[in-house]
Amino acid sequence: MTTDQFAIALQGAVDWLWSPVPGSEYPWVAVVALLVVALAGVAIYVSAVPWVREWWNDDTVRPNEDERGVSTVELSLMEHLLELRSRFVIMAAALGIGTAVAFVFYRTWMEIALWPLNGHELQAITPTEKVVAYFKVSLVVAIVVVMPIILYQVWMYIAPGLTRRERRYILAFVPGATFSFVCGVAFAYFALMPAALTFLLGFGDDTIKVVPTVASYIDFVTRLLVAVGGVFQLPLIMFILTKVGVVNASMFGKWRRYVIVLAFIVGAIVTPTPDPFNQLLVAIPVMMLYEFGALLARFA
Repeated sequence: MTTDQFAIALQGAVDWLWSPVPGSEYPWVAVVALLVVALAGVAIYVSAVPWVREWWNDDTVRPNEDERGVSTVELSLMEHLLELRSRFVIMAAALGIGTAVAFVFYRTWMEIALWPLNGHELQAITPTEKVVAYFKVSLVVAIVVVMPIILYQVWMYIAPGLTRRERRYILAFVPGATFSFVCGVAFAYFALMPAALTFLLGFGDDTIKVVPTVASYIDFVTRLLVAVGGVFQLPLIMFILTKVGVVNASMFGKWRRYVIVLAFIVGAIVTPTPDPFNQLLVAIPVMMLYEFGALLARFA
């Protein structure tokens, strides 16, 4: 297969993934993503649960550790700073290489970012705005791809100073936090953003034509995805707070009336529209996440 044939085949696969499912406005990539997540979850559960249970109950004292699991190796201030520098160099190098590789496919990433617009036009008002927008999108993709390397470097730096119990809770928290964040981003991308953009760009009559700049749109997308992904951490945070004894499960039932008000405040902040429909798109999931977190807290 020649390079041109491969490029044509790759573009055809991308076009199919972003074509709508018959009878729906959602693309095939959403269905494929859900299937991949479901299969990955089943595979991880079947293969990892026995190992996780064994690891969680393992209190073996390893070399260069005390009975709590804290490292007994002492480093000077200069040695700590040198290690910190080397970790930052590795993270910066990984991010730079990842951004360079992602920039090669900038058209694909931009198509993904523009999908919620549903064909609405954007504009660039400065000569460098398009290039900067492509770079921002590539940088976001690179951060997502190299995040395991970044987290590994951070973990290797802080782990020696943590107890065995603290390391277990952190390592148990990261997969759940990652999954919750991905669910929040998917909800914002496939449900919240199309509805919000349709309202914003179609509001009023046709005498005023709305043509956002590509820079403002990319900033809007980034802030909204990160904000909603953060909101989806609520059940996990509630569980952790209950587990460490900061709160108890019965307190969440008493706070429910305040959470309802807070959910609509969060919906008003996260959604850039004044209409109640889009606020409900955020407020209802926040209330559902709170109830799910309150249920999880009972098992903490």
